[in-house]
Amino acid sequence: MVDVQVPRLHGYGVRWDPEGRCYRVRNETTGEWLCQPAGERSGFASFGAAFSAWRAFEVHKRPGER
Repeated sequence: MVDVQVPRLHGYGVRWDPEGRCYRVRNETTGEWLCQPAGERSGFASFGAAFSAWRAFEVHKRPGER
């Protein structure tokens, strides 16, 4: 099944949502969106804040890790 949100959002992991006028965070490994405790998708005003949240949300291998 295709995620209908993908064509409207741009980027990888951190995506700009033009309708919400904010950045959204997605775990590209699982396809899961970062959500608030109430269940709605988290939105970030700055790319830096969204990128920091994405790094914590999606596990990445660091340089030198196997």
